[in-house]
Amino acid sequence: MLTYTYMRVQVDRFEENGWAVLVPYPDGRRGFDVPRELLPEAVSAGDVFEVRFEYDRDETLRVAEENRRLLDDLLEGAG
Repeated sequence: MLTYTYMRVQVDRFEENGWAVLVPYPDGRRGFDVPRELLPEAVSAGDVFEVRFEYDRDETLRVAEENRRLLDDLLEGAG
């Protein structure tokens, strides 16, 4: 089962290091950085986007199992 969450963000500014600073829209409280390359090429400061976060349960379970296996391998090697 997939779960979706939406939020709107506004581009606050672009940093010289290749990152864009996004803030929740319209409240603009706490910003966060994303790689500039994830945004469309013609985007400008002030542009508003709707962002969708999609929960991928299958991938989450696969990664959890892989992490458990790696931890088991490490613990066996330390003993």
